[in-house]
Amino acid sequence: MEPGETYWDIVWRQFRRNRFAYTSLWSLLPVVTVAIFAPLLCSNVPLVFRTPDGTFFPWLRGLFHPEEPVDFVFNMALLGFPLWLPSVLVRRPAWKRRGLTSRVQVLHGVFGYVVITLALTAVFAVPSLRPNNRFRASNFPAEEFASPETKHGTYVLIPFGPFEQDVKSRYEKPFYRKPQSGWEDSNDGVIHPLGTDDSGRDVMTRMIYGTRLAITVGFVAVSIYLTIGCLVGALAGYFGGWVDILISRVIEIVMLFPSFFLILTLVALMGPNIYIIMGVIGVTSWPSMARLIRGEVLKQRAADYVSAAQALGFSHARIIFRHLLPNSLTPALVAAPFGIAGAIITEAGLSLLGFGVRPPAPTWGSLLQLAHGNYSYWWLVVFPSLAIFFTVTIFNLIGGGLRDAMDPRLRATE
Repeated sequence: MEPGETYWDIVWRQFRRNRFAYTSLWSLLPVVTVAIFAPLLCSNVPLVFRTPDGTFFPWLRGLFHPEEPVDFVFNMALLGFPLWLPSVLVRRPAWKRRGLTSRVQVLHGVFGYVVITLALTAVFAVPSLRPNNRFRASNFPAEEFASPETKHGTYVLIPFGPFEQDVKSRYEKPFYRKPQSGWEDSNDGVIHPLGTDDSGRDVMTRMIYGTRLAITVGFVAVSIYLTIGCLVGALAGYFGGWVDILISRVIEIVMLFPSFFLILTLVALMGPNIYIIMGVIGVTSWPSMARLIRGEVLKQRAADYVSAAQALGFSHARIIFRHLLPNSLTPALVAAPFGIAGAIITEAGLSLLGFGVRPPAPTWGSLLQLAHGNYSYWWLVVFPSLAIFFTVTIFNLIGGGLRDAMDPRLRATE
């Protein structure tokens, strides 16, 4: 251990030595980037649409009125990026003068981006503050194809929407291009790089937008059960006695309910819903985390700093949340990446069985479900499977790297 080096500096140094984990952490960046910038990659709504009546910007208005509620948060992250990037560039020299390491600067930047995204989401969640989307029912590719001399749109890289259907191009293989004799929209001549699905929707577009749902299910579900598990485990470990006994019995009862089959039951009663999936995964997965946190708090409770805090008259809440929990979060940090990977697999499995997110929401599992029973549609099996495998492997390798980096036995051998 070097002079002035903190615990997290040691953990970061150990983590970087794990090449697979460190590479996986960087590999997570393009996954998140694709999720945030999906409308800039795939959209059948033009950035600019010129008509004899004027020039319009329907793409920007559409960001405030997405088809899926999950897309709204990601769209706000997209809108917040031009606000966030200059602020980071302006503040970076000050961070360097303060001697902040690159790791701390990245954490400051990520935290600022999250704050900006949440602020925009809170503001524009109020319907009266959103720009009116008067182009919601417009079919711009059809209008442009019908009047190419007077109407012209500028589109993004892949001019297909995640919900845009073309029943004449169902189950087409990768690199399919619709014959010119059948063109009805201005984007009909564009190649479908990964083919089309059962409704003629572009598979690549739905794969990209499916990244949003996969990340949302993973992070939200894990956030729910980490919050519950840390709180319940801290209370059980700190107070002990009858509180510990009562909480332990509740943990044992909750562990009896398998989350997968509970989700199937609720979906059968209430219909497919992403909020049910995230909620059930979060509510049924916290017992294991609570047990881990309880064990850590029991060890920390015997430390001298806890006795000193009690002697100084600190409240129980201050001791738990300011001292005990921050020093007992190692199991939570290690378990989080594995939990995200597990939640992604659970959602994909439910969608594969037809009990996942309500159609026509784009998910990787729903694409797999389309090829169920007919594997001649191999592109609907291969590409979603690769996406799930790649994402889950990234989170598992990051979790393994964190577990090894936080192992004191490894540091003892240095």
